[in-house]
Amino acid sequence: MSHALSALDHAIRGDPGGISFLEQTASIYVLDAATTPGRPTTYGWWNFLNDALNDVERYESEGRHHPVAGASSNNQNLDGHVRLLATITRRVARRPPSSDRRLVGTCLANASMGHSMNLLANPDMAQSLLGNNAELRERNMGRIASIVFDFSFHRRMSRDSNGIMMQYPRSSFSDPIAMEQLCGVVAANAVSTGPAAVRHLVSDWIVPSSDSLAPLAVVAIMSHIAMEAVGKGCPAGTKDVIRSLVPSVFKCAIGPILIDSLRESDERGDDAMIETGNISVSATGGGNTEHRTAAWALRALESWCKANSIGAVKLRSIFSSTNINILEAIADALYSNAEVMIDAVSDLIETLLHHDAKDASVTMGISIAGSVMNNCLPADIANQFLLAQQMTGENEKSRISILSELVSAVGLQRFRFAERQSNGDNAVCRCLARTAAAVLLESQDLIKNGTVQASGLLDLLFKAASHPSVYVCGIAVEALAAIAPSNSELSTRLLPYLQGKAIIPFHLIRDVDGGLDDYTNFRDRVLADALIACYTGCSTFYLESCGSAIEEFCQSSPSPHLPYQLEAALFCMIAVSERASKEPDKQVLCGQLEKMVSALAKNSFSTTSHPLVMAKMCRFINKYATSISSCQTKSVFETASELVFTSFNRGLNEYSTHGQLASTYGTSPLSEASNAFKQLLCSSPAQFSTPAARSALENAWKMPYACQQIAIEDREMLCSGLCSVIVSLPSEQWNASLDALAQPILSCLNVVTKEADQVTGSAGEAGQRENIVAPIMNRLSNEIRLLAAVVRCFIQADVSQIFSGGNRAIVIARHRNALVSLLHKSWIYLTHIGRKYCSYEVIATSIGQLLTDSLSLYGSEEELPLLLEITGLAKTSLSVVAKAKNPTSLVPLLSFMQKFMYLHGSNIEPSPRNNAINEPIQVMAKNLMLISYGAVRSCKTSQDNDVSQGIASPMFDTLSSCAKKCPIFLLTLSRDSQPLGEVIRSSIESAPMTLKSNEMDIVLSSINFLKELVSSLTSLSLEALGEVQRDAIVSVIASIKHAVQTDVIITAITSTCVGISPREVLQPLTDLMRVILMFSQWSDIEASVSIAINCGQFQLGDEAKSVALQAFKKCTESEYITANFRKMISDMWEMHQTDDTGTIAGGEAVLDFVQRYKGG
Repeated sequence: MSHALSALDHAIRGDPGGISFLEQTASIYVLDAATTPGRPTTYGWWNFLNDALNDVERYESEGRHHPVAGASSNNQNLDGHVRLLATITRRVARRPPSSDRRLVGTCLANASMGHSMNLLANPDMAQSLLGNNAELRERNMGRIASIVFDFSFHRRMSRDSNGIMMQYPRSSFSDPIAMEQLCGVVAANAVSTGPAAVRHLVSDWIVPSSDSLAPLAVVAIMSHIAMEAVGKGCPAGTKDVIRSLVPSVFKCAIGPILIDSLRESDERGDDAMIETGNISVSATGGGNTEHRTAAWALRALESWCKANSIGAVKLRSIFSSTNINILEAIADALYSNAEVMIDAVSDLIETLLHHDAKDASVTMGISIAGSVMNNCLPADIANQFLLAQQMTGENEKSRISILSELVSAVGLQRFRFAERQSNGDNAVCRCLARTAAAVLLESQDLIKNGTVQASGLLDLLFKAASHPSVYVCGIAVEALAAIAPSNSELSTRLLPYLQGKAIIPFHLIRDVDGGLDDYTNFRDRVLADALIACYTGCSTFYLESCGSAIEEFCQSSPSPHLPYQLEAALFCMIAVSERASKEPDKQVLCGQLEKMVSALAKNSFSTTSHPLVMAKMCRFINKYATSISSCQTKSVFETASELVFTSFNRGLNEYSTHGQLASTYGTSPLSEASNAFKQLLCSSPAQFSTPAARSALENAWKMPYACQQIAIEDREMLCSGLCSVIVSLPSEQWNASLDALAQPILSCLNVVTKEADQVTGSAGEAGQRENIVAPIMNRLSNEIRLLAAVVRCFIQADVSQIFSGGNRAIVIARHRNALVSLLHKSWIYLTHIGRKYCSYEVIATSIGQLLTDSLSLYGSEEELPLLLEITGLAKTSLSVVAKAKNPTSLVPLLSFMQKFMYLHGSNIEPSPRNNAINEPIQVMAKNLMLISYGAVRSCKTSQDNDVSQGIASPMFDTLSSCAKKCPIFLLTLSRDSQPLGEVIRSSIESAPMTLKSNEMDIVLSSINFLKELVSSLTSLSLEALGEVQRDAIVSVIASIKHAVQTDVIITAITSTCVGISPREVLQPLTDLMRVILMFSQWSDIEASVSIAINCGQFQLGDEAKSVALQAFKKCTESEYITANFRKMISDMWEMHQTDDTGTIAGGEAVLDFVQRYKGG
């Protein structure tokens, strides 16, 4: 195998060396001055392409690639090699000749620096090398054009005079995928060369000779030309040329080829599958050569219509002077059974309707403007306006006529849809559903007002909605759902279809191949949205239908299918719960809820004992808990509570058998029962304040300590509901009730802590001891996490009702004292655990959460001792983590620091009042920040880069809170014997690097920190400080300002304006630039902005650079920055998002950019 084919072969096999070689060959040129001394040559992609084409032709000419009947199966197949070769060549062909010349010039300049002879000093030699490369490119393009237009590469099967099928020797160039890419190469080369080359290729070559050229190549090249012409690198003037060529291309090339290929594809009929030969049907989309030719003709029409904003009205007008009825041809194409063809016609119809809709909007605008300005215009302008109205009115009539034809034509496909479905042809069914959906959405207004009759179209969509494939029915369901809210009749008709689709197909119950996942995604997204739309259109019927279904299924005799039918009915109610619960009049809803809950209770878990149904029933009660509590029949709430409590107990007893359910559906009866408990308890806590109810809840709360099977998330949910019940009690009972709630937690902490101390203090191998300690740490962590949930939930539990009425001060004091008392009782355990075990990530996480939740208890200066206790535990934990140098344990404590600085930073900021009152907390804050800073530094030096990067984001978040709430404190923060502002200086130095991080959270956190810092410096006042301290801080600010106006803004501009940054950080980086620009004078940042804009990666050319520089300058001179600036940055970023090897400077997109923003 030759060197070219060998390189392609290595790349196909995934060899990094082969891939790298091809990428470099496609991107650069190298100089060969050694092979022929005195006659250097360059080597680039065009040389490689020439060698590869020679190798493929030689390989095939030797008979090693002809898989005809009887040929050996051991013959090497080069289809993949040619496909890869064509794909890369198309990418390189997008590079204009001028870019090729620059790359060769760069090669010569680089070679001159490393060789004794200076090639640039010899202009004749340099020009010769440039000319040779351009000539080689043209020669390669000629070879590729001769391949794609050669009929022999498009024929694989034919009948002889006796009607016997004959097979041509097959070439890798005949491969449909390779042929498509090679046609794309011809088109890309023409477009990148310039408008004149496009006109020459189309007008002087293809259109006049379209009858004698391979038709598939003609339409494929035409399609690619239109697609390339709307690309970012399209040279200026190309769109105008494309627009001028539309009539001749449509009338003389695409239209006739489409008609002929449609006719011939019908005549060929059953030969379709025979002719695919060795090409897989899935790869080519099925069908014979005529089908593929017709498909490419349709795609060419679609590409040219999209590039020139042509809708069906304009398209029919263009063909009006010919004998081609283009709309009839498009309708005929719908009858094809080839996926590649019907998929193309679906795309074309969608594009035509889209552009017609845009034109209809213009028509409406002109009509409105005419009615408003009828008597305000001069006579000549009024006449012109009247003429425009008449023209747009005629276009609107044509649009309605075309839509009516399309509605009728697509509606007739309902009979074929049923036929294709019975044959298992999902591809055709999907395309027909797609087309029908597009036509329905564009004609819905005409259907509503009766202008267009769409019974056939709707019948087709309803057939599609009942199709077993979610990829077919999903299309129809989405379309029907779009018009259901405003059409009660259609909603009523649609609902049974949706209810049927909500039943999980029985054959998918134990599916392990992804079918159940696909169905679940469809049901949770597409079907749920459609149910909401249906409810909007017929709410009463919807509720009554679901209520009747639940009653029927609860009363039916058990069967294997019944649980899934009941689960589906509950799903339908859950889907609309948010909308139904917000209805002002809940009379119908409450009536149906009473029926449903009663039916579920009467079932006595004969059907509802199924874990899937039990989980869905609990979720149903969860979603409607508030509405159930407001029902007139009060017993319905008790019944719902009993159902949930029974489900909770059953879920606990059967926990081990529900693991598969949780992994498949993401839920379990126990989890759903816990969630439902929370909602019931929160919606009507008073109903659970009776001794019997409280006893039942106490048993449920203590159950995990006897049987440790309940997930911590479920226990937290239950905790939230119990806190709501406690809050509903008289305030004088809060302290005792909260202590009773926390008592099992504290007892468990006591026991498990002693067990941990015993294990860690025992002798034995470290690894064996660690295996024993790990589950103990998890148990401790869960109990601390639960304690944090008690604190958090009690603080949040319906606070608005707590403080309404009575003596507000007394109630507030009792609320706080209950929590403080609980914390004091737990502090001895927490301090011990933090001191000994906070190096474990799970312990640090739970303690960090508890400390964070406890911060909001501090509300006044009198409560300073409590805050010092909280921060004291934080200091103990931070010190342990810093000593252990464990970054994963540091993260949750840094999150506490961020919350602490945000909530109490204003008390920490140096000022005469704070210095006198809050000195203890100022000292504590400084110690905590310095411990955190030291821990971060030690983790970065002791751990690998990936691990240490995990702590960068929470540290930046902490610094952001400092910059926002206490900037002076941050500016002066430094360790002993270190210069003032050590922390902020170090953070600013690392910012440019973190802005380039691959971790999204690190980038966003560092951006937010820099924005907060610069914003604070903009309005910072140092007047309250002494002169010495003020001068020292000014020095720190100067160093920050210099870093921000140099490294930071250079990084931000290069990341955005040359398209390096991910899309997710584009807007935040732009906002950062705006803040810096508002903060700066142009003289301070002019050099930095110029460096960033003039970097080698900026591909938009000198005019765009000038426009960008002027925009940046204007931002520094204005009091505010308009949204236009953000759009400009976004446009520059978008234009750089291309995998082309060339530049886009001088293209249509860049010229539009310059005109849009020049002087603005």
